[in-house]
Amino acid sequence: MSLAENLQHRNHPAIDRLIQDLGADVVLADDGTRSYYANDIFWQPGIPPLAVVMPKTREETAMAVSTAIQAGVAVVPRGGGMSYTKGYIPALPDSIVIDARRMDRILEINAADMYVTVEAGCTWAKLNEALEGTGLRSAYWGPLSGINATIGGALSQNSAFFGSTTNATVAESVLGVTVVLADGRIVTTGSGGRKDAKPFTREGGPDLTGLFLGDNGAMGVKVAATIRLHVKPAETGYLSFGFESMPIMASAQVEMARTRSISEGFGIDRTKAEHSASVNKLMDGVKTLGNVVKGGKTMLGGLKDAVSVAAGGTAFLKAHNYTLHLVLEGRTPAELAESMKRVREIGNRYGKEIENTVPKVMRSKPFGPTRGMLGADGQRWVPIHAVFPLSTGKAVAEANDAFFASKRDFMEKHGIVYSVMSMTVGNEFFLEPAFYWMDEITPLHAKSLGDDVVKPWRDRPANVTARNAVAELRRGTQELYASLGGVSWQVARDYPFKELLTPETWSLLEGVKRSVDPQGLMNPGSLGLGRQ
Repeated sequence: MSLAENLQHRNHPAIDRLIQDLGADVVLADDGTRSYYANDIFWQPGIPPLAVVMPKTREETAMAVSTAIQAGVAVVPRGGGMSYTKGYIPALPDSIVIDARRMDRILEINAADMYVTVEAGCTWAKLNEALEGTGLRSAYWGPLSGINATIGGALSQNSAFFGSTTNATVAESVLGVTVVLADGRIVTTGSGGRKDAKPFTREGGPDLTGLFLGDNGAMGVKVAATIRLHVKPAETGYLSFGFESMPIMASAQVEMARTRSISEGFGIDRTKAEHSASVNKLMDGVKTLGNVVKGGKTMLGGLKDAVSVAAGGTAFLKAHNYTLHLVLEGRTPAELAESMKRVREIGNRYGKEIENTVPKVMRSKPFGPTRGMLGADGQRWVPIHAVFPLSTGKAVAEANDAFFASKRDFMEKHGIVYSVMSMTVGNEFFLEPAFYWMDEITPLHAKSLGDDVVKPWRDRPANVTARNAVAELRRGTQELYASLGGVSWQVARDYPFKELLTPETWSLLEGVKRSVDPQGLMNPGSLGLGRQ
């Protein structure tokens, strides 16, 4: 960018007005900040925003949105920065990014009516810490990246992991949201948007809440959400199994899902197991063992768990082509025992029961550092995903195997390593391949993981050729999954969307967009909507 262009960005009247109204501590327009916010985990480099706004209240958010839109400047919402689908990087030069992470308060924990209201910038780790001691938990209670991932980001992109095998995605747990629209209005959906009513239900008229879930911020900026709570199950059990192939494991997962006995679980291939065991250091040292001890029902029980973890090591993960790791929950010991028996029978019919170390350690510290953003040797990492009807799980796994077998030479040519993970999410089969390749380490990786972690690889040069090959491979995977009837959540500006909808459905979505964002400046390009 030339000096003249840089000065033009710095002196944009909308930015001057925002700094004047909100302060220089809220509106950041320096080159380093703008450059940092032009990238996500995969896509780089993007278009730097004019400025980054970090509001502390919904009122500051509304002021920033209305000021920007009135000046013809696009607004791009951003949560914890864990996305890789162009969801929070600008599509237009005249844009501001609204980073919601300073709005992270727990507004209300209502144990009597069993809901919690939080600001959108609150992380899942902070929410779960706030609920400790209440005996309550949300049905879906966060992604593995919950130490960084925010409530608002999860609602914008949809999200699944902890609690999802039984309770599906985060969208199923939401009672209402508070959103800033393009004209600056602050709107609350669900019963919280009624006069003199608590935010205790999503029902009572059209489901306006759903308009703002999975929207990638295209409909508005989320500033708060109310989430339904449940009594936390008293009993927890762990199971792991090994399988010869992905289709066999998928068959087992589908049958297990229909029992509704599993809280969460995931299946991985040997490559993923090797990277995860290394980068997440599943068995590493006293700290992990201490967490396992604390997680035991009694100190003695926890100590036995810790000894088992230490003795198990990670070698067993490499003894099987695919491994499946499950957490089960029950209200009583008898209920858990029955669930464990039922799931164990299914697992042993398709595969072989193995050490249950992985789910134990995962639950001992559910929101650990996001080290998996890079491979074991600092390789760049990016996934791709889709969900399918349960009944197609085995066929999808077979088609996936065939597709990547056909791409083996292409991946070897560009130094791309392939791995795969599968889950069941409610009544859906979830498949997530991931790719590792050698490339430069970006400031986003360094800030997310820490300079000490990335130090060995900071001088690694950019590998644009391999990165473009990964992008090509991802696109081919997206098209494969669409052809198999798959649906993807984190659409943003990455996954195919408009071309997969019927014309009638697309026209309805466009009409909604025009209603809430007439100028098309709310995260333009996301979902294929707005100015591009």
